[in-house]
Amino acid sequence: MNGIRVAKHAGFCPGVSRAVELMEQAIAEQSKPIYCLGELIHNRTFTESLRERGVCFITPEEIPSLPKDALLFIRAHGATGEVYRMIRESGLSYVDATCPYVQKIHRIAASATDAKFIIIGDKDHPEVQGIVSAAPGETAVYSGLAELEQTFAGCAPMDDPVVLAVQTTFHTEEWKKCQKFIKSVYTHSKISDTICSITENRQKEVRELAKDSDLTVVVGSRNSSNTVKLFRIAKEVGRDALQVETAADLAPHKALLRGAKSILITAGASAPGSIIQEVINTMADIRNEEVSFAELLEASFKTLHTGDKVTGIVSAVSASELKVDLGTKHTGILVYDEITDESGIDLTEKYHVGDSIEVVCIKFSDSDGTVQLSSKRLDVSKHWEAIKAAHESGEILTGVVKEVIRKEDTFSGVVVTKGTSRVFIPASQSGVAKGESLEPLKGQKVNFKVIDINEDRKRAVGSIKAVQRAEKKQAEEEFYKNIEIGQKYVGTVRAIMNYGAFVNIGPVDGMVHISELSWGRLRPPAEVLTIGQKLNVFIKGYDPETKRISLGYKTPESDPWTIFTNNYSIGDVVDVKIVSLMPFGAFAEIIPELDGLIHNSQIAAKAVNNPASVLNVGDKVTVKIVGVDLEAKRINLSIKALLEPEEAPVEEAPAEEAAE
Repeated sequence: MNGIRVAKHAGFCPGVSRAVELMEQAIAEQSKPIYCLGELIHNRTFTESLRERGVCFITPEEIPSLPKDALLFIRAHGATGEVYRMIRESGLSYVDATCPYVQKIHRIAASATDAKFIIIGDKDHPEVQGIVSAAPGETAVYSGLAELEQTFAGCAPMDDPVVLAVQTTFHTEEWKKCQKFIKSVYTHSKISDTICSITENRQKEVRELAKDSDLTVVVGSRNSSNTVKLFRIAKEVGRDALQVETAADLAPHKALLRGAKSILITAGASAPGSIIQEVINTMADIRNEEVSFAELLEASFKTLHTGDKVTGIVSAVSASELKVDLGTKHTGILVYDEITDESGIDLTEKYHVGDSIEVVCIKFSDSDGTVQLSSKRLDVSKHWEAIKAAHESGEILTGVVKEVIRKEDTFSGVVVTKGTSRVFIPASQSGVAKGESLEPLKGQKVNFKVIDINEDRKRAVGSIKAVQRAEKKQAEEEFYKNIEIGQKYVGTVRAIMNYGAFVNIGPVDGMVHISELSWGRLRPPAEVLTIGQKLNVFIKGYDPETKRISLGYKTPESDPWTIFTNNYSIGDVVDVKIVSLMPFGAFAEIIPELDGLIHNSQIAAKAVNNPASVLNVGDKVTVKIVGVDLEAKRINLSIKALLEPEEAPVEEAPAEEAAE
């Protein structure tokens, strides 16, 4: 092998790409001042470019002092639980750009409720610090096999349960040795292989290719864990190795670059494609400084093949296509339809001469010296990898419902697009009740999880319901955690039973017993309430084991006697409604659930023997309050008092005939 070649897995991994895309989107919108908790990714050049565009980099201690309209980014490495708590308490808006693979390890750590959590990695690395903070119990961090052997020297095998994970960018071969050692020390160990598959492939590729190269050049930041590990592997298996952050770092090594017949270029997960391309171009310039014209001409005729992925430089832009310099005899042509399926995108605004762009070669034409390119097909591959990563990590994705699938009168499901990937969501996982139409979902943004994939057919199945269920569970847990007796809510009547009503108070339902619905005689709940009615309720009782909530409805303020005494007095004239007739008089409703008695002697100017001869149930009459006994809970009313002079004596109703 002679010349320069670039490793297939060089550059951004899906997690870093996701973090960068989120940041670029936020900068484009620029609706809020943007702050980032540490470097978004470990790349000094990229970090400086963000700073030039207005992004401020802060430490956790500065979170409480940020302006309330700030947008805070959590970097790809993630953050500790304490940082998340500070963000919530500050009420800040934030974007969690944590790599999905790292989020997966957080969940593994959080699941170690009854076991010791051990992670292999760099204890000072922010990724490891965030992961450790997610574990609820005892934790330990070991840098590798040497520290394990030193710590457990002479120890007998232990039965203590442990959960073991590893930093995503850890050395694969070293990790295998650590697994074997832990198994010999802890007989009840649960091991999760959490090295990122992209990282593993990148390391494997360098291990295979570096040994056949005179020189391996590793592009990436010197404080990037995965870049440092790539450089170590290249040094171990290769003839010579060089680590650079930018093309400018190549200058002191011109002799080495010119002397190497075969050079392999790889890059860490945080190295942007533009920097890799700049390194390639500068390296070619250095190696060609003393190359004869014949050699230069021969180099210009290096060829690509159909299916090859390459990073090129945009050399011309029009409304219908881009021309791309690939560094070969062929001119790359990237037509509109191979860039995007969307209409209305102005290529002249989105792309500029000098931009670097990743493409795949799809068709060569030696007769006119061109090669047809596609970036869309490369995106398909990237987006599918992102779908696979989300399936493995459990990440919640957001997409748009593009299609509603139905067979005759039955809805089968919907199709959600995420980038160039299509995810089928069955009707049973749509979050819509069985038998209801799925049409309202069309065009909507939805959150979903990938629950199954078919690698061979590149098909994925998702679930909106799983996200809704998880969100509901989280809301319920938060509700139960903060529940207190006496808390007041405005609830909604969800169901009415013979013994009471179920009232929704946010993420949960509570029961209002029939005895809480009225102050007087018990009335069927259906007579008092209607479905959907708003109700002022309060927490009366709560069983933490069964999660059952008893709600109160009656309060001292709603007691009819309290209302009466606050608003009425003896001598007041009021309009009432006759609600029942008795042999000794008529009961009249003064206010809901509170009646007074009009005795036979007070119905007319002269006493009547039969109240029904004068009054009917439902009649509205005007009366005077002539007596109130708060202790006995009775009220005497009189029609007669309004017919006779004020000084006319009023007869008291017998005690046994008084209103209850």
